Amino acid sequence: MEVQWYPGQMAKAKRLLRENLKLVDAIIEVLDARIPKSSRNPDIRDILVAKPVVAVLTRMDLADPSTTARWQDALRKDYWGVAAVNANTGDGVQKLLQLLTELPKGTKSGKRPVRLLVVGVPNVGKSSLINRLTGRSPTITGDKPGVTKNKQWVRVHEFLEILDTPGMLWPKITSAKQAFGLAAVGSVKDEILDPVQLGSELVGYLSEHNPDSLQERYKLETLSTDVREVLAQIGKKRGCLVKGGGVDMDTAARLFIKDYREGRLGRITLEAPGEVE
Repeated sequence: MEVQWYPGQMAKAKRLLRENLKLVDAIIEVLDARIPKSSRNPDIRDILVAKPVVAVLTRMDLADPSTTARWQDALRKDYWGVAAVNANTGDGVQKLLQLLTELPKGTKSGKRPVRLLVVGVPNVGKSSLINRLTGRSPTITGDKPGVTKNKQWVRVHEFLEILDTPGMLWPKITSAKQAFGLAAVGSVKDEILDPVQLGSELVGYLSEHNPDSLQERYKLETLSTDVREVLAQIGKKRGCLVKGGGVDMDTAARLFIKDYREGRLGRITLEAPGEVE
């Protein structure tokens, strides 16, 4: 799978990041717990080195818990702190808040709240995390990349303020593994993807790593080695049929991808520590 997508919004977001970094004491980098490495933006690593960075793995409820624990251990060597949360239920949020209270304040901060910048690739759960931290809905959220258009300051507690920023993809994704992961979790707009190609690649991954999830969800007795055939079987089970009894492969692929993204296939992580260069 190839993803080459760097609209003007992304270039603007990078400029804003450079401008806003001087306003904050530390950074929260939001990562999707299903693809912690692939959802890291290498295009901003050099920008963030001057500040403490806390990695927050979101959507932990959709990821394999044992792999998430391994990722937390692996990421601690690169970050000031690491936490995992479920922004929908609030699980892990109190631990994250405790971690944030321990952040060092800038020399010019005085008695004002610690100020944090929230960064991450599109549709990784930044706004949902902020809403959970504040206990209200001050930011606009959505299930599509690109919902957050401009920066927004949000007061979390008397000791903490957060700046939300638009999601940022990097100019050229050279790793097929990263492109697949970002597409599978919805960080790339579906409109620029071939759903059958993505669905077929996702079938291939699950057939190799989580075959039981496919067979149990779709009541498949066996899994063909032909990923498109498996996708067609899924389409039949989901009723994606056209006149004459054929399978509408586009619709089948979209429904299958939606099932994965919403956790209907189980808690599945698409990469483990050490797998992605």
